[in-house]
Amino acid sequence: MAAAGCSLKRCGLEEKTVFLLESKKIRSSYDVLRLTPIDLVQLLDVPLAAARDIIRTVSSRLARKAERTTALHMKEAELKDPRSVKTGFETLDKALKGGLRAGTVTELVGPPGSCKSQFCIQVALFATLPRNLGGLDGKVLYFDAENHFRAERLVQMAQARFPERYLTLPLLKKLLRRVLVAPLPTLSHLESLLPNLEKAILEHDVRGIVIDNIALLAKTEYPPAETVKRQGVLGEVASHLKRVACAYRIPVVIVNQATSVREGSYGANGSDIGVMRVKARQGMDDCSAALGPKWAHYINTRISLVYKGAEGAGVLNLVKSPFAPEMTLAFTSAKGGLYEVGDEFDGRAVEGRGAELERHRGVLQYL
Repeated sequence: MAAAGCSLKRCGLEEKTVFLLESKKIRSSYDVLRLTPIDLVQLLDVPLAAARDIIRTVSSRLARKAERTTALHMKEAELKDPRSVKTGFETLDKALKGGLRAGTVTELVGPPGSCKSQFCIQVALFATLPRNLGGLDGKVLYFDAENHFRAERLVQMAQARFPERYLTLPLLKKLLRRVLVAPLPTLSHLESLLPNLEKAILEHDVRGIVIDNIALLAKTEYPPAETVKRQGVLGEVASHLKRVACAYRIPVVIVNQATSVREGSYGANGSDIGVMRVKARQGMDDCSAALGPKWAHYINTRISLVYKGAEGAGVLNLVKSPFAPEMTLAFTSAKGGLYEVGDEFDGRAVEGRGAELERHRGVLQYL
């Protein structure tokens, strides 16, 4: 992800200043902020005070200042511009007052094969949709550490859930262009990308962030002997992600792993296990979320998943949320993604729509 910055025209500068900067091949906020006031004086032949004003103007446009507010103002802002992305589970979305809330960090926890990556792809699909379909009408930055993201699966979900919408190649291409996939080889690599994350959000109109799977990165790069160092890096990553989520009002979804209570115990007699628990009512006895209590305190919402592929049955637990009490629902997996069992559109109806889409198959299966 290159550090491009945002256009000078969006930085609050006067038109003549923009023209002068671009004539010197300074075309973005990133280019400006790399320079000192003395550099600008020499390049633009302007007074030192003018050079400082340019840097101050660009910096103030990019930086988000902390402002005092009231509960009433927060509620009015939310009602005026609600930003929640649906998950595809009606009961869960109702409990969370619309879906995964903007400005929050949601953690998905579960053992391997529990449909965590499918949940991420499903959230990415909904985030790209128009507001009237429960989406955020923007792009999603999808960090893929396990190489689990598949464009084919995204298209399959879109076709099954919204067949009337995704019948043409232009709309499918628009969908795929809205999911920006970035491979993640290491946790250190993710940490190195964070300083440019805000610039990417502004440049690409990002409305959601997905990270799959941060536990894998942490455990692969840092052995047990370096747990303290790992916790420090994870704390920096979590703090930055939460700050960005709040500043730009976007939902952040992060995949974590489930581990045994014995392996995940921290503190005296595992006294911190409460903040890491993953079981609500059923499905995950004697398990906790990985990465420790420091990481857990940065999480707003925790959802645990268990799925038995042979039976085609799964259990979703809403374990922690500031917006809803604990809850449990059963789900299954189908062509359209993950569906709540008992939903009138729980995937079985999707299977029967193949004939309806067959005449469009030549267009839809272009991947």
